[in-house]
Amino acid sequence: MESREIIELILKEIKRNSYINISEFLKSNNLKNLKIKDLIQEIERNYNKELILDLKNTEVYSYNLVYNYFKLKLFKFLEKGNDIDLSSDDFKAFKPDDLIRIFSIIDSEFFNYLLDSI
Repeated sequence: MESREIIELILKEIKRNSYINISEFLKSNNLKNLKIKDLIQEIERNYNKELILDLKNTEVYSYNLVYNYFKLKLFKFLEKGNDIDLSSDDFKAFKPDDLIRIFSIIDSEFFNYLLDSI
């Protein structure tokens, strides 16, 4: 089975659960002789708007789940008047590039919202 076919299976599972552990998923679906490195590269290269890998490349999350989690955390920090520490335990499971990308999107959406109301 090719990595794209496996990613399609992952996408279906993510739609149901918003999260998978890669090795458990491969084992439960009897997917052997697969280079996990190739699968991870495929996800990062072609599916980064749908899927997010954790820092250790062992778990895959729905992009929407991570985006909403970050958005809630961001508003919680703003409500309390705290600075956002991207190295805190709240964000340690995710790659810095993904953190910056998602926070930039949230930031631009927020400013667009402010511009629309002016």
